[in-house]
Amino acid sequence: MPRPQDRLPTHRFSALRQVLLLAAVAFGALGMGARCYKPDTRTIVFIQGIYTTYDGETQSTAVEGPRFSTLKSAFADAGYEAGDLLDFSYAGGTVDDVGAWEPKDYSCELTDRTAAENLGFLEQMLRDYRAEHDGAHFTLVGHSLGGYLAYLEGVREADRPNDQKLDIDVVVTLDAPLEGVDADKKAIIDAIPCEKTYVAGAEIVAQKFDPGIASTRSVEAGRMAAQGVRLATVGNLNDCLWNTSHCLPGSGFIDDSGTQFVDGATAFSYEVASAPLSSHDAILAHAPAVADVLGFVGEP
Repeated sequence: MPRPQDRLPTHRFSALRQVLLLAAVAFGALGMGARCYKPDTRTIVFIQGIYTTYDGETQSTAVEGPRFSTLKSAFADAGYEAGDLLDFSYAGGTVDDVGAWEPKDYSCELTDRTAAENLGFLEQMLRDYRAEHDGAHFTLVGHSLGGYLAYLEGVREADRPNDQKLDIDVVVTLDAPLEGVDADKKAIIDAIPCEKTYVAGAEIVAQKFDPGIASTRSVEAGRMAAQGVRLATVGNLNDCLWNTSHCLPGSGFIDDSGTQFVDGATAFSYEVASAPLSSHDAILAHAPAVADVLGFVGEP
């Protein structure tokens, strides 16, 4: 059984390698059902994870202030307008009279639902936005549970008939439990100050106990590629939530860092040095990861 380090070597892309990656992605997409979109129509949707909050901005972190602010700045520097960078809300939202997305505030408890319930709010957001922005297409960028939801929505998009597609063409997951995590992680989650039902966590744990999960994810990734949905899985092998033994040597926790990646996706793995309490968010402000995400997503 390969270790995550063997299966997923840490990437450090030079400028030339990034150009070659983009060329390969573009060439592959042309032959695999990719849809064509006009310039300046890409919209990025950022999805926070479990037990986060939203009160006019994403929840603050120890590594960058509001979550995704580093990535948003990088996209802005690359030519994206502020109106192209949208925050998902677990409470939903509205599109105002001038076409701007207005996410509603939400408390941490609202994130702790089944994936199907949460995806219902995401899909409504995309439908409402598309109704006011003809030609818009979406990149989903999700962290932790948000990445898990982004991934599942990418699979849904691949399986939709053409006349029902929501124009999702890129999915990026960051430190997301795509192949589940062991139940021992509950001891870490318990420390987060929020009223919990553990509905979302139980669903993710069940994935880890499915012996066919890796094969299922690989097949799903293939369906996404065939329908022109590009998938990048980005993860920190030193994330103390998934690899708790990295922070607590000899603790007996199971290393779940490899569950952040899916065979058939473009994988970017890192060993980010950080304090234990900030390790789960460290990937969001890690300069090489930010550059690789930007390179993978591409221009507006």
